[in-house]
Amino acid sequence: MPKRLVTVFGATGVQGGSVVDALLNDASVASTYAIRAVTRNPSSASAKAIEARGVSVVKADLNDVASLTTAVAGSHVIFAVTDFWGPFKELSQERAAALESVQGVNIATASLATLDTLQHYIYSTLPDASRITSGAARAPHYESKARVKEFIESQPGLHAVTTFVWPGFYASNLAWDMLKPVYLATAGQYVQLQGVSEDTPVYCLGDSRANFGIFIRAILTQREKVGGGKIVFAYVEKITLGQLLQTWAETHGVKAQYVHVDKQVYDKLWPGLGGEFVMGMEFWHWAKDKTNWTGEDGVLGWHELGLDVSSMISVKQAVSAV
Repeated sequence: MPKRLVTVFGATGVQGGSVVDALLNDASVASTYAIRAVTRNPSSASAKAIEARGVSVVKADLNDVASLTTAVAGSHVIFAVTDFWGPFKELSQERAAALESVQGVNIATASLATLDTLQHYIYSTLPDASRITSGAARAPHYESKARVKEFIESQPGLHAVTTFVWPGFYASNLAWDMLKPVYLATAGQYVQLQGVSEDTPVYCLGDSRANFGIFIRAILTQREKVGGGKIVFAYVEKITLGQLLQTWAETHGVKAQYVHVDKQVYDKLWPGLGGEFVMGMEFWHWAKDKTNWTGEDGVLGWHELGLDVSSMISVKQAVSAV
């Protein structure tokens, strides 16, 4: 029997790369599905490395629907992920968000042409913070993905086979310049500056490269449970930002202090990037005391998917490598 085709966007990045790893590492799944990776540059070293593992690599431009339509042709499953942070290095928040929305809609539009074969469309997104909080918390990199979700929901044929995935907080984010604990020699310990209070909760994915694909593999093999626009929240542990820092400190055998600074000061320290990050974290601070904060019906997690998070790379293990 011919293998079914899984087309993976972002295969040279964290999320798409994790999906490729998880599918190839499961003998049963690997014997059922062939993988096609979509990339801007099939000649890159990372693309060649994927190709060497037996993955088909094709070129497409996220700004060109025609090239995307060719790239996804014949797919039975499509994993789609879009990028805000890359364009944000050169564009304003609004322009980076607009570009991400356009590219996400472009992938979805191209996928409409595959509905004769498409059985499952998986889109990596985030909560619609502005809608959920009635405007109290908003962040462009959340809103950009929400616009793509709205487009998918407006297409009945595509929405019927779609699963939306919320990736949890990456432990590797602690390697970002603005989140990296800095040693303060005069105090003899590390400090971490944050623009929100230390009781702000994060739903942490642990090792994102290792763990994210495991969730996607479970989604792929349980289509009847997660289709029709259901949401899966891919995280392994709920922890506060303060606890996350202390976990990092304990694994490295050092002392660390969490320092909450005004968000305007935070944005001055890391212009643009700092403000955008804080805007996203303000949503989670808003949600910390809410029992039903998702704004969605029946968000599924590792338990509903039958996953054993103890077999994944934990938050503690992940931060020990940062």
